[in-house]
Amino acid sequence: MGKVAWEQAVWPRRIRGALGHVPYLAPPLIAPRAVVTVHDLIPLALPAYASGRGQVLYFWLVKAALQRARTLIADSEWTRHDLARLAGVPSDRVRVIPLGVDDRFRPGDAAARAAAGQRLGLPDRFALFLSTRDLRKNLGVVLEAWPAVWRACRLPLVVAGRAPRPGSRVYVDWFRDLDPSSDSWLRIVGPVDERDKPDLYRAADVFVFPSRYEGFGLDPLEALASGVPVVAANATSLPEVVGDAGRLLSPVDSAAWAEAVTAIATNPGLASDLRERGLARAALFPWSHTAELTRAVYRQVAA
Repeated sequence: MGKVAWEQAVWPRRIRGALGHVPYLAPPLIAPRAVVTVHDLIPLALPAYASGRGQVLYFWLVKAALQRARTLIADSEWTRHDLARLAGVPSDRVRVIPLGVDDRFRPGDAAARAAAGQRLGLPDRFALFLSTRDLRKNLGVVLEAWPAVWRACRLPLVVAGRAPRPGSRVYVDWFRDLDPSSDSWLRIVGPVDERDKPDLYRAADVFVFPSRYEGFGLDPLEALASGVPVVAANATSLPEVVGDAGRLLSPVDSAAWAEAVTAIATNPGLASDLRERGLARAALFPWSHTAELTRAVYRQVAA
């Protein structure tokens, strides 16, 4: 109740008619001069992420408040589409402002990549999955593909990131049914400190991102900026971010994932081309552009 009270009563009184910005999804029902940023609509699109009577009621309130909000910002055209489809928000009230990529994420030379891998205890060559291990992140399709990758080119897979709490409705024990021989191609490193993420990307040969639902897809953008070839799911907002700079595949076709990763790992020319495309693509997403467009929305609402 404290969260609802803050969003619906305390915060609107605090701004007292001034321009306010709700940075994620949950605006008050009455706040005519508020700008609302919606990164994604996961709780409305995927019922498993909003289970229980309390959450259902809360997101009913969120949906009603979104319908009343006059100015919304979405990270992607996909999120604008979902606002209309799932929340009944007219598209003309939504401004699409993509996120940016931090300049910490940049390529390193061979020596820097080797040093990063050694410092983090990583294999000399590897593909990287960096994300939480819940349902929508879809790690299973990559694990299903990897024995074929390993047979073809001996490229191990490093799985990094936080595992959701066991027993939650969105938790999946992706490793439960793996063959014990997978130990030779699988390295699980667990959560990664934000300070280590740039080095982790730089050290990788390929970045795999099979997520079924993203409001934007910041992880593949960071990988592109780091000079790492990207293989991502052709789903939701990811094509808007990756474009033609990476390989976009069905999130359910494990054979296609094995083929794409193997091609990149065994073809230096293809890997180099994807790196160059990725750097050019990432350059289209500076945070300064995000800030300029957001400031323009502020000025429009304030007027």
